[in-house]
Amino acid sequence: MEIEKAYFTLPEILDRWSISEADLIYLAENDKLRLSVRVFGVPVELGDYEESPEGEVFSIPSERGYYEGLLELHARDAYWVFRSGMVITNHFRSENADYASLYGEPANLTIGKDDLLLKRIERDRFEAETGFSGAESGPQLPTFSASPDYHEVRCGGHQFRLGPIQAQVVRALHEAARRGEAWQSGKAILSAAGSKSLKMSDVFKSQKQWRSLIESNGRGNYRLNCG
Repeated sequence: MEIEKAYFTLPEILDRWSISEADLIYLAENDKLRLSVRVFGVPVELGDYEESPEGEVFSIPSERGYYEGLLELHARDAYWVFRSGMVITNHFRSENADYASLYGEPANLTIGKDDLLLKRIERDRFEAETGFSGAESGPQLPTFSASPDYHEVRCGGHQFRLGPIQAQVVRALHEAARRGEAWQSGKAILSAAGSKSLKMSDVFKSQKQWRSLIESNGRGNYRLNCG
């Protein structure tokens, strides 16, 4: 009998895909595969980042509560787990906000290699986007495509129909990525696109999966989330 799991250990993924640990590390460190850690009843704050007219980035909390489940690691933290054997962090990714961070006690989590997990939904996303299910096919990076006016774009396995300003933002980020300058100031990109709001989450609030298209570095910069 096969158990319907919500997440998997790394050895299970290595066995399923028949790849080396070095390949999996590469995918995690380069943000092509998002690893998670299991937590029980830790205090978590969700919030968004905003930028002041002077360019200062600050956080605005939107929700606090005790959380039990999986928290997604940032690529830099996955890097340090593999390089140093552990990482101490209190910041995580969130699908519903710019950030998720711990508050109160414990202030930080110590994460080791054996704590790393892969969500089923993340495993399935990667396999669907790359067509990768084993050593013979080989993983391919998620791709980006767009109509000439950028009103219809595809990022990996997600398709988006964008409004005029949203399309201009994506066009600018795509052109920046092609120049080798993927990370761009969100404030500058939105201003150039003619947006009255300088908050990326406001401009893309009509797109439920917009964080699958555009990624924040937590310091006011953004890039496309696929190549």
